[in-house]
Amino acid sequence: MKCFKITKVFSIHYEKLHLSLVRIFNDKMQLLVLAIYLVGLFSSAAAVDCPIACKCRWIIDSLYANCSRRGLTSYPKFFNVPVEHLDLSFNNFTEFPRQYADMDSLLYLDLSGNRIANLEAEALIGFTSLRTLLLASNSIVDWSHINPNEAFKYAPSLKKLSLSGNSLGNFGGDVASEQLNSQSLNELDLSAAQISIVGGDVLINQLPNLQRLSLANNQLGQLTRLPSRSLLDLNLSNCSVQRLSPMFIEALHNLEVLNLSHNTALQFGWEEDLIVGLELRNLDVSYCNLDQIDLSGLPVLVEVRLRGNLLRSVDQYTFDNNTFLELIDLSRNVLRFIGNAAFNPLKRLKHLNLAYNEIAHLERNLISDNDVLLELNLSRNIIQKLTKIVSNSVRVIDLSWCEISIVESTALTGLSAIQRLDLSNNLISNFPSLMRSETLQHLNLANCRLSTIRNNSFSGFPELADLHLNGNRLINPIPPGHFRGNKFLDQIWLGDNPWICECQNPLFIEFYDYLTMKPAKLKDRHNLRCASPASYYGQLWDYACLSDWTVSARNSSGEKVWSTIMLCILGLGLLALMFGCFQKMMRKHKQRQNRREYNSNQEELQRIRDINERMLREESSATLQQQQEISLLPSYEDALRMPKLERPAKSMLDLSAAERNRKQLRRSQTQADGDNSAGEEELQLDTRQRFRSVEMLSNRDKERTAQYQPHRRTGYMEYNTQSGSRRLSIEESRFPAAHLKRQNLQSAEQIGNFQSYENSPYTKRKPKIAEIPPFKRVNIMADSVEFLTDPEYDSMGSKPGSPFAKRKPKVPTNLQVSAQVYTMEHNLPAAVQLDPAVEDYYSSGHKKAASTSTIASDFQEIAVPDIASLPDDDTRSNVSTSAAEIDLERGMRRKRKNSSTRRVSGNFSAAAAADSSSSASEGERSVPVHKPMRETLF
Repeated sequence: MKCFKITKVFSIHYEKLHLSLVRIFNDKMQLLVLAIYLVGLFSSAAAVDCPIACKCRWIIDSLYANCSRRGLTSYPKFFNVPVEHLDLSFNNFTEFPRQYADMDSLLYLDLSGNRIANLEAEALIGFTSLRTLLLASNSIVDWSHINPNEAFKYAPSLKKLSLSGNSLGNFGGDVASEQLNSQSLNELDLSAAQISIVGGDVLINQLPNLQRLSLANNQLGQLTRLPSRSLLDLNLSNCSVQRLSPMFIEALHNLEVLNLSHNTALQFGWEEDLIVGLELRNLDVSYCNLDQIDLSGLPVLVEVRLRGNLLRSVDQYTFDNNTFLELIDLSRNVLRFIGNAAFNPLKRLKHLNLAYNEIAHLERNLISDNDVLLELNLSRNIIQKLTKIVSNSVRVIDLSWCEISIVESTALTGLSAIQRLDLSNNLISNFPSLMRSETLQHLNLANCRLSTIRNNSFSGFPELADLHLNGNRLINPIPPGHFRGNKFLDQIWLGDNPWICECQNPLFIEFYDYLTMKPAKLKDRHNLRCASPASYYGQLWDYACLSDWTVSARNSSGEKVWSTIMLCILGLGLLALMFGCFQKMMRKHKQRQNRREYNSNQEELQRIRDINERMLREESSATLQQQQEISLLPSYEDALRMPKLERPAKSMLDLSAAERNRKQLRRSQTQADGDNSAGEEELQLDTRQRFRSVEMLSNRDKERTAQYQPHRRTGYMEYNTQSGSRRLSIEESRFPAAHLKRQNLQSAEQIGNFQSYENSPYTKRKPKIAEIPPFKRVNIMADSVEFLTDPEYDSMGSKPGSPFAKRKPKVPTNLQVSAQVYTMEHNLPAAVQLDPAVEDYYSSGHKKAASTSTIASDFQEIAVPDIASLPDDDTRSNVSTSAAEIDLERGMRRKRKNSSTRRVSGNFSAAAAADSSSSASEGERSVPVHKPMRETLF
C-alpha cells in the first residue's frame, strides 16, 4: 500500500509537470508562430520596399498592404510594389487617390472611414483591375457629389461597391445624374445611408448585373416597385417596413433570399397581402412580432426563420405547402401546443429548433415521420417528465434547462440512432438503472441533482464514450466496476461535486487510479476538489492527498505489469548491449594479440637475421685475418733453419715474440718440485698458463665469435680466475652457440659415453682446414705442421724430403688406454712442469721429465708393455745409447704425443679408469699423456 501511494504521488507530479510543459510548449509555440509571423511581415515589407506607414504581408500569392488607422493625410507611395489589397480606412484623406491608377495589380481598395466628400467623374480612370471599392462612412451627402452616372463607367472590373454610412437620401430617383450606372457591378451596399425612398427602374436599366442589394438600417417610408431580373438577395432588415405588397416581390423575378427581420410592425401573410415567390428559398422574418403566418405562397421554401415572434401553436396546416423545408427555427416564441402531425409533411426536414418556448409535453410520434431529421432542440422548455420519443433518424436531442425531474427508463428505446443526449441543468436526482441505448455515445448529466450512481446506471450504454457528471451532488467515490460495461468510455467530467476525500480509503484510491490511469479519463481535473474533511476543503484531490500518499505510495496492477515488461525489455536491451560490447572487446583484444605476436615474430626474425649477418661478417673477417696470418707464417725450410727454442711456446705468435715479452713470460714461470732431476729445470709454463694456452688455442674461433654475442642462444665469455682461462658459459643457454651448429661436432652425450680408443670418432679423423686452429697452419698452400712432423705419414710417401722419412717406429701391438677425469683443485702446486708446445728434434740430448700436473681432462695414462725395457726419462740423460736408439725413442714418444692430441678429451668415469688400469700387467709402466681440449664445449 505504501508503494502504491508513493507511485501515485510521482504520477501526480508527473501529470502536473506534463501539463505545465504542455502549457509552456503551447505558449512557446504561439510565441514562435507570432515571431515567425512578425519576421515574415518584416521580411516581406523589407523585400517589397513597403512604406513606413504601412504593413505589407503576403497571403498565398497576394500582397496585402495595411495602412489603416494611421492618421494619414497624404497617401503613401508604392514604387514598383505589386500591391493587390490596399487598406487605407479610418485615416484623414479628403480626396480620392488618383495616383494609384497606374497600379495594374490593385484589386481591392478600402477608403472607408475617411473624409472624402466628392468623387470626380474621371477619378477611376486607369483602375481597370479594381474589383472592390469601399467608400463607407465618408462625408458624401448627395448622389451628385460622387457622379454615379459617369465615375464608375471607367472601372470595368468593379464587382462590389459599398456606400453605407453616407447621406444619400434616396435610391432610384427620376434624375438621371443621380442614378448609379455600372455594367459590371454585382453587389451594392447601401445600408445605413439614410435612404427613405426606394423605387424606379435603376436596377433593370443602370445595374443590369446586380445580384445582391443591402438596404438594411434605413428608414424606408415608401417602398415601391423595384424591378430586376438579376437580383438574387435583398436585405430589408430593420427598415421599418410595415407592409410588403405582393407587387414588390413579383417584380423581382429571380429573388431567392429575402431578409425582413427586425421589422416589428410588419404585416405578413394575410389573405390580401399573401406573398408569392416562386423562386424564394430563404425567408427570415425573425423578431417581427408575428402571431400567425401563412407560407403557402412559397412552395420552394427551404429555410424559414421565425425566431423571436409571438407564435403560439403549430399545426398540420402551418407548413402544409412547404414540403421542401429543411430548416425550421421556431425558437423564442410562445409555443405551447404542437400538433401531432405538424411536421409530418416535411419529408426533408433536417433541423428543428423549438428552444425557448413553453412546451410542457411532447407527443410520442411528433417526429416519427421525419426520416431525415438529425437534430432536435427542445431546450429551455418546461418539460418535467421525459417520456418515450420515436424516431429512426434523429441523432442529437437537446433537453437542457427543461426542469426535467423524472426520466423514464424507456425514454430512449424509440430512438434507434441517438448519439448525443443533453439532459444538463435539470432536476434529475435519480437516473434510471434500466435505461438502454445501443448507439448513445455522449450523455450530459451536468448540473443536475444526482447523489448516487448505481452499478447498472450506465451498463445499458455499451457505446458510451463521453459522460458529464460535473455539478451534481456526488460525495462518495464511484467503484470502477460500475463502468465495466463501458469499454469505450474515455472522457469523464466529475468536477464541482462535494467529494469526501478519504485518502486512505482503498475505494477512493482505486477510483482515482481508474480516472488518472493512462490514458487519463478525467477531463476536469482542475475542478476536482474536496468538500470534506474541513482540513481539505476547497483543495484539489492531488494536493489534499499528497501528504498521505507520499508516506505510502501505491501502484496499480496494470502499472506493475507494464513496469515489469519495460524493465524486462530494458534488461534484455542492456544484456544485448553488453554482449555486443564484450564481443567487440574480444575481437579487439584478439587483433591486438595477433598484432603483438606478429611484431614479436618479426622482431625475432629480424634479430636472427642480424645475428646471421654479424656471424657472416665475422667469419669473413676472421677468415681474412687467418689468411693474412697464415701468409706470414714461415715455410718448412725456414722453420728448420730457425734457432732452437729455449722454452715451450704456447702459440705460434709466441715464437716471434720479442725478448722483452719473453722475459715477462719467464717471470711468471715457476720451478718444479725438488724430486725432479736437474736436467728438467728448463722453463715450463705453470698450471694456469698451460691450461689457458691449450684451451685458447683449440677454441680460438669459438672465443672470437662468443665475445661479440652476449646472448642466451650463444652464451657469454667468462674468465676463470683459478685456471686463468676463458671459456664459453652455457649455464643459461638452451641451445649451443649458433656457430657451433654448422660444425660437424660430436654431442656431449656421445663424448660422455666414450668406451674405448678404438671407438673414438677421432681415431681415423682426417683434419679439416676449418677445424685446425690458426696456430697450426703454416701456409695456406703448404702442408700443416702436424703433417710435416707426424711419422705416421711416412708410409704413405707424402714426405720424401723429411728427415723422418726413413724412420719407421715400431707400433705397439697391445695398447691400452686408461683415462681418468681430474677436477681442478683449489690448492695447486706452485709450479708444474709441462711439456713444451714444440719439441726440438735436433737437440743431442733431450730431457723429458714426467709431468705431475693434475689439470682436468688434460692427461691420460698409457701402458706400453713393448717399451718397458727402455730407460726412463729420469735416467735417460745418464745412459749412453746409440744414435739409432735415441731416434727410435724420440719417434715413439712423438707418435704417442701426436696420437694423444688427436683424441678428444671426454668425461671418463673413474670406474673405466680403474678397469683399464687393472687390466694392465704389473710390469707395465703408466705414462701421463697430455690431451688437449678440443671444441666440444657447449
